[in-house]
Amino acid sequence: MNKMFNSKQEKLFDVKEKQTTSVKNAFIDAAMEDSITTTSGNGAKKYTTTLNDFVDQFGFISNYRKPRSFEDISKDMFLLWSQDPKLTLKLTLYIRMISRKVQLFDGSKTEKTQIGQGLKHEGIVRMLWIAMNDNKTFWNNIALFVSIGSWKDVIQMLSYDLQYHGWDNRKLDWNGFGQLILAGLENPNTVNLVKKYLPSIRTRNKCKTLESQADNLIGKWISNLLFKNDSKSYEKYRKLKSTGTAHEWQQLISKGKMLDIDFSKVHGRALSLMVSGKFIQNNGLTKMFDEWVDKQPVIKYTGYVYELLKPLQNNNFTPISKKVIDKQFKMLVDQVKEQTNVNTRFIPVLDTSGSMGSNAVGTDVTSIHVAKSIGIFFSEMLEGHFKNH
Repeated sequence: MNKMFNSKQEKLFDVKEKQTTSVKNAFIDAAMEDSITTTSGNGAKKYTTTLNDFVDQFGFISNYRKPRSFEDISKDMFLLWSQDPKLTLKLTLYIRMISRKVQLFDGSKTEKTQIGQGLKHEGIVRMLWIAMNDNKTFWNNIALFVSIGSWKDVIQMLSYDLQYHGWDNRKLDWNGFGQLILAGLENPNTVNLVKKYLPSIRTRNKCKTLESQADNLIGKWISNLLFKNDSKSYEKYRKLKSTGTAHEWQQLISKGKMLDIDFSKVHGRALSLMVSGKFIQNNGLTKMFDEWVDKQPVIKYTGYVYELLKPLQNNNFTPISKKVIDKQFKMLVDQVKEQTNVNTRFIPVLDTSGSMGSNAVGTDVTSIHVAKSIGIFFSEMLEGHFKNH
């Protein structure tokens, strides 16, 4: 991403004009089909494109789990934006969206679970492209982008700007971002989430990485926005950050007050880490935690099914962790089931060829593990002929 915010080019490539005539030529159609045909690693026939750029990129989404450069993402965005800016924005939001009931800045929530891909890097960089190419659209939609993603995304955008351009050559509208952060801190519906992701201010010698240095500069910049040139601004900033309730469970752990933890406030991935290691056992929480799990109809989780089921693949689980996995899995099923036609005759078919033993792009698990996880998910969700098969 070393070319992240270069000046705009007039164009990167020629965009094919859409066909406006309905007249068909069998010879041209045959040639077109031949030109987009290739073979898979197993010699099977497949097509390189659907002839629709939006459908193509939708189909490639799983490959975007591996972080791509701004240059590569920029090419895709230029192509889509030239055809339909509104649909491009919708796809960007879908790519970033964490599957959950979304709470907006006014405190209202969507009635149904909103389904998205939850791809942080891809979504953020696509939104950065919009910021650099259509500033008005960016600011009209940044509140929605934060709602479907995270306030941490805002900090990450500023961090990318510093990492690739330095303080003196920043490209983003930092004044606009400052007003956004201040508004978030003043809003009772968002204040604790903003506090949760405020970067910590550390001494320079503790900032060993480029990322930590960027976070440090952002923290100092926000501190100055809040407290101007107050000699105790950093101290006030640290106290402000510590008053947030969104990370209360982390504060209790740091203070050694394990028995005061409300596990319902621990986010799903952190809870999975707690039960997969020895945290629960080593802190004498086994009985209390087991009783809490038994009372929960479901336990929240915002990751992917294959991530959730990974411990089962490796037989790396305990009776308690299996209980948690079962209830988190049920939540993933229920949130999709409520808005899906589950009485279908579709059945997942598992590819068991040798290539499925390689790692899926952007993950640390095999393709066959991902496929099995999806198969189990559908067999649990569907009510038709193939339920539980």
